Amino acid sequence: MHSKKYIKKALIVLLTLITVFSSVAVSGSAAAPTNNTVKTIYNFLIDEMGLNSAAACGVLANIEKESDFNPQLYGDNGTSYGICQWHNGRFDNLKSYCNKNGYSWKTLEGQLHFLKYELETQKSTTGYILDKLDVPNTAQGAYTAGYNWCYYFERPSNKTAKSETRGTNARDVYWPVYKLVYNLGDVNSDGKINSADALQVLEYSVGSLNLNLSQKKAGDLDKNGKVNSQDALIILSVSAGKVSINNYK
Repeated sequence: MHSKKYIKKALIVLLTLITVFSSVAVSGSAAAPTNNTVKTIYNFLIDEMGLNSAAACGVLANIEKESDFNPQLYGDNGTSYGICQWHNGRFDNLKSYCNKNGYSWKTLEGQLHFLKYELETQKSTTGYILDKLDVPNTAQGAYTAGYNWCYYFERPSNKTAKSETRGTNARDVYWPVYKLVYNLGDVNSDGKINSADALQVLEYSVGSLNLNLSQKKAGDLDKNGKVNSQDALIILSVSAGKVSINNYK
């Protein structure tokens, strides 16, 4: 009887220790956020601004630190605002641009379009940051982009130390999640969207072909987490010019 009690107590202690160490391990390893806001920003950086995945990871790592992806966040006693915490005159520029171009400066959409405008036109303000985002599509490229964005665009106090931290987050936190390089619809990666891609989707859907994760991402046009005949039909419609691939991005 006593031995069973001791064994039971020992198991309880062991399970408690496992739970504690597991929670420590989980909390100690940061995971990149993948909510809709983050995905919208990432897709805008890729599709509208033409950045590669590494550069986009660098930007995401900085936006997280600036605003935690909250487009309605005020900072610096109300003098900074938005996902990039545009400050003073740049806050005024955000409002002016959005008002003139039919956007609300309080929305993610308006801020992303202003960001693109600012980067492409206000080079004296941003320090030619787009040139500094021309990085290899690698983990090290993500680090460089995160560092450069902080150092030349955000320019906080202690900018060298903060740039190193954000570069590290871009490389170690965001790159592992967002490094997949694929073009939606181009399942076989030949640079075209046509019946060959649709065929691969159909073969995968019936189990006669394996697709890697990048190919599955490319083949899931309706974004329902499945790659099947419906996606194949969409690919054929895109190939025939009946719909635009941009409708599914």
